Amino acid sequence: MTRGLLDDGHDSTEHRPPTVSSNTPPPVYVAPVDADGVARARVLAAGLKTRLQSDENPAPVVEAAYLLDQARNQYRPLLERFRILGLLSSVLDHYFVERAPAISESDQGDIAARLDPLVRRSYEELKESLLPQLSAEYHIEVRRPHELTSGQREYLRGFFRQQLYPLLTPLAVDPGHPFPFISSHSINLLVHLSSPDLGIGPLSYARIKVPRLMSRFVSIPSMTKKQLYIWSEDAVTSFLDELFPGMQIESVYLFRVLRAASGIRNGDELEAQSRGLRHQQLSSPVVRLEVETAMPESVVDWLSSNLEVPLQLCLRSDGPLALFQLVDLANLAQSLE
Repeated sequence: MTRGLLDDGHDSTEHRPPTVSSNTPPPVYVAPVDADGVARARVLAAGLKTRLQSDENPAPVVEAAYLLDQARNQYRPLLERFRILGLLSSVLDHYFVERAPAISESDQGDIAARLDPLVRRSYEELKESLLPQLSAEYHIEVRRPHELTSGQREYLRGFFRQQLYPLLTPLAVDPGHPFPFISSHSINLLVHLSSPDLGIGPLSYARIKVPRLMSRFVSIPSMTKKQLYIWSEDAVTSFLDELFPGMQIESVYLFRVLRAASGIRNGDELEAQSRGLRHQQLSSPVVRLEVETAMPESVVDWLSSNLEVPLQLCLRSDGPLALFQLVDLANLAQSLE
């Protein structure tokens, strides 16, 4: 029986309490704060404040453009540029979750259209400049699965079986199963399946949530002086055949959802739960849908329809989603100094 194709349409992993085991990844290294770094951060904040006061464009566009300029500044330390690019991603997330729901849909669409080219340039900066420099200066490379040796892929398969497989719960999406709830900020795989050998016709899609308990960067052993990592979602995607034995995987696409903030904070959350408002909090409307560039238009349309998000609030990303975690990569690099 195919593992994890649940019948109730509810994602049983969304609110599962974290467990502590030998398979739980270690906490991410937190870099020490140095005086020079603090001073540069203050200058960065002051520069942003000045730009906001002098630029008539919408604030999210001004913030994104300014941070992108700073991330591309070759005179800044490399790891600081990674962190600024991560900050840019965090700023955009905050805008869509906290601020965008309060403005008109027309204004949201206009701002999203202005932000999209800035986001595309941030991916170009990451791929064409930052990651190559990280390899040259820190001997750290973030590779894709097809760039690994056969031995490294076997290591990764063992990692998948021991640490990832128990955390994955695919949910079927077809006429017999409702579209599952997608939590805010989660990275997800949309897997298109067929089962010709079973004689039951095609299974439209399955959704898999990339576990949040694992590090975003999975370490891979290397025989060279390079420190190798792959993205966590690649570690999941590489071995989907083990989740769907006997089924044909037609395609796999990444997507990420942002939902509007509920307005419930801190201690008020417990009271809200007692009043039965927990579901309302969790099912806030989707305010941003990120998909990878390779996703066909028909699939984007279908996904946006099920998530009830306008197409103008859908972003195609030519690279890994959730770049705010570049901060983790910078911290890993600093820990190796």
